[in-house]
Amino acid sequence: MQLSIEYCITCNYRPMAASLAIVIKKEIGIDTQLVGSKKAGAFEVILDGELIFSKLQSNCFPDHQEIVAELRAVR
Repeated sequence: MQLSIEYCITCNYRPMAASLAIVIKKEIGIDTQLVGSKKAGAFEVILDGELIFSKLQSNCFPDHQEIVAELRAVR
């Protein structure tokens, strides 16, 4: 299982991405790769190549527990 969070470096979304990665590791033990992007406003959660959350599509940040619940469901 490969999980990554692509975040906008211009918007300084790294702290939010790191926070989500810490919660995921603590709650379900999955290591998350953080990937800086120049895509304006990006905050994308990608599991095994499949987009499971997109800030660009939803116009909001993900709730950490919603992401954890979704990851538990596919495990």
